[in-house]
Amino acid sequence: MEKIGYIDKGNLNLTSGLNSIDRLKDIEIQYGYRDIVEDRIDVVQPICAGVIITKGNQILIINKNSKSTSKTSPEKNKTLLYVGGHLDIFDMSNSNIQTFTNGMKREILEELGLEVKDVETNNPILTYTPISEKSAKHLGVIFPIFIEKSFDTTFTDGKCKFVDIDSLNNITNFESWSEIILNEIVRKIIIPERQL
Repeated sequence: MEKIGYIDKGNLNLTSGLNSIDRLKDIEIQYGYRDIVEDRIDVVQPICAGVIITKGNQILIINKNSKSTSKTSPEKNKTLLYVGGHLDIFDMSNSNIQTFTNGMKREILEELGLEVKDVETNNPILTYTPISEKSAKHLGVIFPIFIEKSFDTTFTDGKCKFVDIDSLNNITNFESWSEIILNEIVRKIIIPERQL
């Protein structure tokens, strides 16, 4: 049975939506068996993820298949702007940010076959959207990943493809973290930089 990372919820003082990544810099990350951790309501499970953006202004969008999402999953029948997953005990490092970075890199390699080499570790976003019992147990640590160009890929848990950033306005079924990514990374960082 796999061990996943978790954090005592009482130590975080989270608000719904975007939170400061500083909340996680010195907090204790613990590890436990997934089936036990997922039943606890007093902890949150960090999900380490990357938003993959090309220098040609394309972004990877993901739709998970029904086998990889439960009936209660906030990702079910939604479009995601990130790929990632739970922290594994093997992701541990001497700093929490490096631990999250290791988890994100491992998940992207497992799910897309993409080896992420360079990551700006000073700018992940921290998102928490407790809109359901399941989502209240998860916390997104999301890194923007910039790559040269799009590539043909398969996604182990569904479908993915690169689309022009401008076409995101035509998508109406974003999952809640992806809505935050759209507003905090794409609209506030990527689009303004393109206009320079």
